[in-house]
Formats: sequence, C-alpha cells, structure tokens
Amino acid sequence: MPRGFNTCLEEGVALFNAGSFFEAHEVWEEAWRRESGPRRLLLQGLILVAAGWLKRDAGNIRGAWTLFSRALERLESLPPSCEGVDVGGLRPCVVRWREGGDDTRPLLARQVAHQRGER
Repeated sequence: MPRGFNTCLEEGVALFNAGSFFEAHEVWEEAWRRESGPRRLLLQGLILVAAGWLKRDAGNIRGAWTLFSRALERLESLPPSCEGVDVGGLRPCVVRWREGGDDTRPLLARQVAHQRGER
C-alpha cells in the first residue's frame, strides 16, 4: 500500500535535514506521482532543491544553479506556508544556495505535522 502524502513529506524533510538528499528525493517522488495542484508543486520544488544540493555537493555548480532555479519556479506560486512547510523561508535560502554564497547545510522547517489527513 502506498504511503500517504504527510508520511512521505515528513520522512523526506527528515532525510533532507540529515543531508540525505538522494533519499529525500526518492521519498518525495513517491508522493509526487499521486498528487496534483499545490501539493504537487511543493513536492516538485522540494525534489528539485534536493537534486540541486546533490549537484552542488558533486561540484557541478552549473547543474545546481539550473535545478535551484527550476525549484524556485515551482515554489514561487505557493503560499508562505504550504502543507506546514515554511516555503516563505525556503525561497530566499534557495536563492542564496543557487548563487553559491551560502555553504550552510540546508534545513527545511516543517511547522505543523499532519495538518490534513492522509490521502
């Protein structure tokens, strides 16, 4: 049985915050396949942020810039808080990461666990 949106989102956030970007990407992709609307855009943005960090860690600055830019395109239309994720705080971080000026390991803030029931 497929895991629900909230389960995948929370697990992906925990993996991302631990620096396991590939694993976070895979978990979010599991939920992304079944979602639409703002949830799908949120997951796409997070997947692209994780992929950007994979490229950045591998020294592929151009690839990271492209992926972070694509992530911003997805995150731009979302409200500052989407499904409990602090999108408003994430967007300026992604801009800094894209420009290479911030080497601080990324953390995602999940404000409210299980805002809505599983689907």
